[in-house]
Amino acid sequence: MSDNFWSTYKNAKTYEDVLGCYYQFSKNQCIIIETLLENLKLTLDEYNVKEDLQIMLRNGFTF
Repeated sequence: MSDNFWSTYKNAKTYEDVLGCYYQFSKNQCIIIETLLENLKLTLDEYNVKEDLQIMLRNGFTF
């Protein structure tokens, strides 16, 4: 997605084109993050991943 952003950015002829490009990129990033968070929430609700992650973190940071 960032490659598409830069190619569109380089081909922009006006300030409005640059702002439109940045707006679309930002909007796409927000959608990706929202989808990822929703998927993580579903995973945490469906499985005991939360407890597994806590154990992994505790073991990983125990010296």
